[in-house]
Amino acid sequence: MFTDFHSFAALIYSIQVIRRLNDANLTFIVVNSAPLNILVAPLDWGLGHATRSIPIIRACLDRGHRVIIASSGRALALLQKEFPQVTCIEVPAYDIQYQEKGSFVFKIIGQLGKIFSGIRREYRTTQKIVREHNIQLIISDNRYGFYHKHVHSVIITHQMMVKLPQFKLGEPFIYLWLQRQHLRFDTVWIPDVQGEPNISGDLSHAYPILKRAQYIGILTRFMAQPENTPVQDQVLAIISGPEPQRTLFEEAIIEQAKHINRSFIIVRGLSEQNEDRMLTPNIRLISHMPGDALFTLIQQSSVIISRGGYSTLMDLAVLHKKCIFVPTPGQTEQEYLVRALAAKKLVVGCAQPSFELSRALADVADTQGFHVYSKADAFTVYLDKAIALAQTTKNVTASS
Repeated sequence: MFTDFHSFAALIYSIQVIRRLNDANLTFIVVNSAPLNILVAPLDWGLGHATRSIPIIRACLDRGHRVIIASSGRALALLQKEFPQVTCIEVPAYDIQYQEKGSFVFKIIGQLGKIFSGIRREYRTTQKIVREHNIQLIISDNRYGFYHKHVHSVIITHQMMVKLPQFKLGEPFIYLWLQRQHLRFDTVWIPDVQGEPNISGDLSHAYPILKRAQYIGILTRFMAQPENTPVQDQVLAIISGPEPQRTLFEEAIIEQAKHINRSFIIVRGLSEQNEDRMLTPNIRLISHMPGDALFTLIQQSSVIISRGGYSTLMDLAVLHKKCIFVPTPGQTEQEYLVRALAAKKLVVGCAQPSFELSRALADVADTQGFHVYSKADAFTVYLDKAIALAQTTKNVTASS
């Protein structure tokens, strides 16, 4: 009856899905229990979109479905290491140039033509992938060209609007443009909680959201709940983000850490390298760590230093750690998010040009620790709903 393990696993999960949807007063008829071919396409701007796709991919595989990953650069390299058994497709990158100083927003405005061209190219690529791999569900993380009119398409984004500190009058227009883009998708997943405290603040709570938009809870690759792991007096710095700012941030921490009598571990965010060495007697450099190993290291560390990228905030929000966040210079979203969390005394926020490591370490002792309540698997209810809809759509499409 069952041709392979995937078919059997998918049937078991279909039964569980029906029960869960019924318990939630959601009625869907799953007319085909065969495993789906699911396309997951995270944006390649830094590693954040890739890391928050990890729990999505893991859950799809656990349910017996086949996953195809489409991305590029370090994001694709990271996911290939996490899921060596999964088919990966390299798609053209946006090739966005990042500023060394000044506003990231103005740098992006100068490259809008490249971005719009990239979205159109993505759309053509998606049509080809759907045909060649018989895709029945698309999950795009901030890639606005990854959708198909005959395939159930989901976009993951916390950006219902964008902060423009130097041009606030433009924020409503960006909101309307984003709404129009979101309407191309069947469902919008907002990776945050609806109430307070939350992570995204105004980005997904200031304006009305579409009816098809859903708050799915925090997406974190750290699926296990924190255990009673002994905490050591060590500082863990997690470096991430686009170049050249990634390198500048790393160099600033290393130079100052050399003169502090404390142990530092620096995870460099270079997924294409494989290095683990002692730079100085108190500084250990690690090029990259898989999620489980990084989770253990975070638990063992007394202080965490990182960027204020949204995916990093989600990973740390469930762990209740003392955190120092240094936003990427000019990235207004990170600056807004870190400023809002620091105002609540949850974290210490520092600007990179004036970053003083010793002072930040002293200040972080007075914070209450960073924590936003959300179950690590809250998103699975919405994933199961999307799978159920995709299974129905697949049969309707096949018969038409």
